[in-house]
Amino acid sequence: MKDVWKKFEENGLTHSSMHHLMAVDDLLKNKGYARGIDVANYLEISRSSVSVTLHKLLAKGYISEDENKFYQLTDEGKELANDVLSIRRIVKIFFKDVLELPEEVAEEDACKIEHLLSHETGERLFKFVSSFLSQEPASLAFRKSFTKYVHTCSDDCEICDDDCFIR
Repeated sequence: MKDVWKKFEENGLTHSSMHHLMAVDDLLKNKGYARGIDVANYLEISRSSVSVTLHKLLAKGYISEDENKFYQLTDEGKELANDVLSIRRIVKIFFKDVLELPEEVAEEDACKIEHLLSHETGERLFKFVSSFLSQEPASLAFRKSFTKYVHTCSDDCEICDDDCFIR
């Protein structure tokens, strides 16, 4: 476990690069086109910064550029953008509707981790959230129990070890 933190860099794209990719995706969906200047305006950052990141996305094969400087997502780019957006939605719903965090906190925290979670984790979280929010009798009973639950600290807590997290 001590080397797991090193895998952070294995995600393929930085948080910033993912937002550039998702900006291209959103622009294509809403405007039908995406140019570098559109991405810069969308993200409210400089055109030169966008240019550097878009060239990295081009080199990695997530986007393509035509002779008129319009960008398109490749199949791999579409899949990645869709996965990250789906995970963001799932995590936001988990934070907002399961943990009952305020909308702004849920959105911000979901954005922070959206591209760090594996597809497998996203699928499991989706299954949990779907079950938790369903109208099944067991889910309703669990939600009721969950809202009333109060943690009692103990010496054998696997989460806290020496110092209680919630105190």
